[in-house]
Amino acid sequence: MLASNALAWWAPAIRAGQAVRWPYGTAETAPVDDRDVADVVARALYDPDLAGGDHVLTGPESMTQAAQVRAVGEALGLPVPFEEITPEEFRRVSEGSAPGAVVDMLLGAWNAAVGRPAHVTTAVADLLGEARTFRRWAADHAAAFRPAAS
Repeated sequence: MLASNALAWWAPAIRAGQAVRWPYGTAETAPVDDRDVADVVARALYDPDLAGGDHVLTGPESMTQAAQVRAVGEALGLPVPFEEITPEEFRRVSEGSAPGAVVDMLLGAWNAAVGRPAHVTTAVADLLGEARTFRRWAADHAAAFRPAAS
């Protein structure tokens, strides 16, 4: 999962001052910061030892989706409520915004991840020296989630 998925998935509700309504809040992922992906790609372009390698990039920690939403709230200094919705409700609210096959794939992956720590690799840190956490990503992108001033 890319950390930036949170911008499309959760930012509209957070900016509107609403709860994030999402399925499988206890599903764990290890969101990778897009900047880390870009930095690894850039390094692979100039380092012939990395060319053609199989580098599985993840963020440095497994977090539930609900914990990721809380991390965004912490970055904002605001409580962001998380409300669990059913997969069926998620399908309804996602209609027209994503192909059904993509929604089914996501729901299947999140269902399989409930109660299981996400697979975490050290590839980013091994290649760059450090991997950015989701909390850091949220802090760096807090303005994109900030509710509009009334």
